Amino acid sequence: EQRKDLLKNSIKVLNDREREILYSRRLNDNPTTLEDLSKKYKISRERVRQIEEKAIEKIQKQISQSS
Repeated sequence: EQRKDLLKNSIKVLNDREREILYSRRLNDNPTTLEDLSKKYKISRERVRQIEEKAIEKIQKQISQSS
């Protein structure tokens, strides 16, 4: 339960696009492909991957600061 709260609070540091990409790619039962997200945001698949990676790093940093 404490870990869930920590994750919820950490996700708040993300902007809307980072949050949506992270949820779509990692926190969804049926993950969205890089291709689909690249079409939605009109950016390359590589850029979607970079945004996803940056979002994960932000969350990890926030969690480590909260611990």
